[in-house]
Amino acid sequence: MKNHLNPGAMNSLHRPRRRTTRSAKLAALAVSLAFAVAACGSDDGGSSAPDSAASEATTATDAAGSTATVAAGSTATVDASDLKVVMILDGSAEDGGWNTAHVKGGDQISAAFPGSTVEYVEEIDPGQTATNAFEDAVAAGADVVIGTTFYQDDMMDVAAANPDVTFLTWAGFETAANVGHYDAATEDGRYLDGIVAGSLTKSNIIGYAAGFPYNEVNRAINSFTLGAQSVNPDVEVKVVYVNTWFDPAVEQQAAEALVNAGADVLVHEVGAQVYATVAAQAGGYVIGYTNDWSQIEPDAWASSFLLNWGPYYVSQIQAVLDGTWEPALTFGGLADDFIDFAPYGPDVTPEILALVDEAKAGIIDGSFDMFAGPISDNAGNIVIAEGETIPFAERTACCQWLVKGVSGEIPG
Repeated sequence: MKNHLNPGAMNSLHRPRRRTTRSAKLAALAVSLAFAVAACGSDDGGSSAPDSAASEATTATDAAGSTATVAAGSTATVDASDLKVVMILDGSAEDGGWNTAHVKGGDQISAAFPGSTVEYVEEIDPGQTATNAFEDAVAAGADVVIGTTFYQDDMMDVAAANPDVTFLTWAGFETAANVGHYDAATEDGRYLDGIVAGSLTKSNIIGYAAGFPYNEVNRAINSFTLGAQSVNPDVEVKVVYVNTWFDPAVEQQAAEALVNAGADVLVHEVGAQVYATVAAQAGGYVIGYTNDWSQIEPDAWASSFLLNWGPYYVSQIQAVLDGTWEPALTFGGLADDFIDFAPYGPDVTPEILALVDEAKAGIIDGSFDMFAGPISDNAGNIVIAEGETIPFAERTACCQWLVKGVSGEIPG
């Protein structure tokens, strides 16, 4: 369910930005890869889920606890011809992953509000450059400005100076009268990707390339591993943190090291497509991160959850147009249409898809809880006791631990 979040939970070691410079990456990667190698001891199966942008009601709860509900797929009840939305991207709109997912959300805005204008500003790193971009968007006449990475610190003063403009940013935790924040429960999608990976691996070793050790990233690793273990208790997930969100050279090294360590399935939470090519060359499989490499390496392609921002964007803009918009910290998962799926690969059998669909249905209707205890970390500590769990609204405070079955350490 979509939830109002504890601001402290949103802030706790959450991903502060999605891009970084290359300095120190290689040194950090060398340590991570050494650990991963040393730890080595020895569709057309389906189609993507239907576009859900126009079906669900979206509920956001503000800091005072009040609730505003608007139909995510309804068209504007007032004239949208003067509506201008500017989206600030931290990379290329055509990166095939993170930023492309936001652009697809922008396409849903255009479809829901005919006559509106949606513009994109690309390659904006957090910092003064981002502040300038927010100011420029306002000067260009934006009614709504959407930031797609952690821009909170760069836009709060701009928002305060422009109370008639609505600002939405990813993963922030400080609301204001015209500022809201949003994030997605990627763990919902990653659990299902884990079922696919655990079913396909023959070596029982899965390689997972992660960016930085923030809560969101670790939580996705844990849910993925739990999903893989649900169908293959012997699976081992080797994790390396590559200290970047996008650097093909660094990521190539990571992918090759994981294959050399025995992985026959590669999973990534970073941006380069090298994992697909390395997996294909090794005769293995690849699982993406909100992207679809099925046309690049069709035989190696397995699956990927997709971030589906459109329903949230449409609901927020509808509320702005209706005059009912209220600030909120919004966190949504499968049940809220924040998560979708790319087409599954040719080796994902109907039997595997049945397992995926069963778990998916349980996540959506609440009958299945991936974080129900007891759960141990990979150091042998009980991190979630019997009869306990991590409530959905508190998930963003997790995790600074890796679940049992993960080979790797969270960097200091």
